[in-house]
Amino acid sequence: DVSRNPLMTDVVVPHTWNLTDVFQGMKYERGTYVYEHVLTVNERQMKGQRFFLKFDGVNSFAEVAVNQQSVGRHAGGYTAFCYEITDKLHAGDNKITVVASNAYRTDVAPLAGDFNMYGGITRPVWLLVTDEDCISPLDYGSSGVYVHQDKVSPEQVALRVETMLSLSADNEDKTLRVSIIDKEGNTVSAQCVKAKGQSSTVEMQISNPQLWNGRKSPYIYKVRAELLKADRVVDCVEEQTGFRTFALDADKGFFLNGEHLDLHGVCRHEEGYLTGGLYNEEAMSRDADIISELGCTGVRFVHYPHSRFDVQQYDERGIVVWQELNLAGPGGYNSPGYIKNPQLEKHVVQNLIEMVKQHYNAPSICFWSLCNELSFKYDEPATFLKKLHDEAKRLDPQRLTTLAICYDQDRFQGITDCIGWNKYFGYYEQGDGVGRFMDEAHRQAGRQPIGLCEYGAAGSTLQHGFDPIVTNKIHYEENQARVHEENWRDMHQRHYAWCKFIWQYADNPSSIRDEGDMRGMNDKGIVTYDRKTRKDSYYFYKANWSAEPVLYIAARRFTRRTEPVTDVKVYTNQRQVVLYVNGRRVAKGKKDDIGRVVFRNVHLREGENVILVQSGQLSDECRCTLTTEKEKKQNHQLERLDGAVN
Repeated sequence: DVSRNPLMTDVVVPHTWNLTDVFQGMKYERGTYVYEHVLTVNERQMKGQRFFLKFDGVNSFAEVAVNQQSVGRHAGGYTAFCYEITDKLHAGDNKITVVASNAYRTDVAPLAGDFNMYGGITRPVWLLVTDEDCISPLDYGSSGVYVHQDKVSPEQVALRVETMLSLSADNEDKTLRVSIIDKEGNTVSAQCVKAKGQSSTVEMQISNPQLWNGRKSPYIYKVRAELLKADRVVDCVEEQTGFRTFALDADKGFFLNGEHLDLHGVCRHEEGYLTGGLYNEEAMSRDADIISELGCTGVRFVHYPHSRFDVQQYDERGIVVWQELNLAGPGGYNSPGYIKNPQLEKHVVQNLIEMVKQHYNAPSICFWSLCNELSFKYDEPATFLKKLHDEAKRLDPQRLTTLAICYDQDRFQGITDCIGWNKYFGYYEQGDGVGRFMDEAHRQAGRQPIGLCEYGAAGSTLQHGFDPIVTNKIHYEENQARVHEENWRDMHQRHYAWCKFIWQYADNPSSIRDEGDMRGMNDKGIVTYDRKTRKDSYYFYKANWSAEPVLYIAARRFTRRTEPVTDVKVYTNQRQVVLYVNGRRVAKGKKDDIGRVVFRNVHLREGENVILVQSGQLSDECRCTLTTEKEKKQNHQLERLDGAVN
């Protein structure tokens, strides 16, 4: 009853107090708030039942109490945690209190990052009510069911299903039944074992399985674990998984089920338009659709573990996932991202365990990333990263560990199974281009596979020009496209690069940015923050990656022109394109090896111009206006007058 406290207001979780901060510019609130909820139970509901509170995420630090009795504390805002509250409840009203804080502290990761860390109960909260005997939800916030894939081939899958249990006693009448169910609802394998101890493991085999084969065939199986007492089901947990093999070769790249797969795609934050980092299934599903339409074969989740629902979108679309730990820095902040601190290290290890266990069954996840852009500015992170690698391999020997670096290859080399580079040639970086840099990095890495996990440039849909200039306030959309073309030209045939991930999928709020056309926004996305506009760069990659027919005139938002002679650039996956200007056929051109047709020295007339391109049944059209001599003189006079007044 908020009427008893004028400082409180009703909210619906998931919730954040930073929802609209993005529109305040370079500022967002980092503080502490208290959530309260009254849970009413009666004696009948409590009899023979157990109660658990599960939080899918509280950012960044949480303290939980029931009836003013502490239940637990959790550091790290991007992994789930669960507490049993049975002994804290009584018949009647029970007050649940959650203190949530996103205030900066040196013992909670991430210490830094080029993104906003939203405060609050940002992901769903669950009240789990079970029998006194149950499948345990207390194993690091996971479902308690783990599918271990011991052998996978087109002929047979051998697996072990491990189920965590919480039993009142080891009685003979308790049984664990595990079933594997295919996409059509058929049970393809089922086994029963006695349920005893803290876990039970069932060994199973599937003949002639459908493999999870990326975008070709992202086949999903359902795994159902049922706890029975005297043939009565008292608890049931369902997980989804897919069977596949994957590997890396230092010279040939990524292989899925024994076949080479060029792993290209985008980096993505779990943040939609006006969601402020909140869990939003509609926004996550829409993003997955746009990314799938682009033709991505992989996606890098940055810079923290994404939610289970988000991962499942890529399971079902056949897109390989790089899942990342929330150990990030510096990202524009004056912080190395890591400071030697026992409390920080303890909770980061716990977050790693939570990340691995909570997403263990996801077929799309092939890589556990341990960090992003750590530096040696204060303390060297290599020793701690080796510890994280060892822990990840202990928990999950099959998946590969990686990390993202932007310098100091020699210091990070050999810590993880593979590494990825963040390099912005043509934007932040100068020199001969990313290709030569990656060739040298590949040579130095020896047998450790390397990839390119960030590259790109800023681009505003409101700022246009062809001058290759880079300033904080000028982010030409055309310049962004040029940078992407140059980078992809260098990288598209370098198969040793096991990943090629664009920074980034969509513009995202970042309080340290004062650039382009909006304060507090990182506009390196190839899609706008509101998802309404796909920038020129999006269609460049779609022409290169997608099997769907593409024909797109670039620089279409550059509608006010002053130069009468220009180039017309078209992104396409069609062989030939015909250009028409103002109804007159001008030229025919062939696609180059990176999906472009460029028509040179096209003449515009004063006033409006209609540019049309055709390829078979496909066509695209845009319009631009060439400023007349009279308008130029008028604009010049206005500029002189404005200067005199100033």
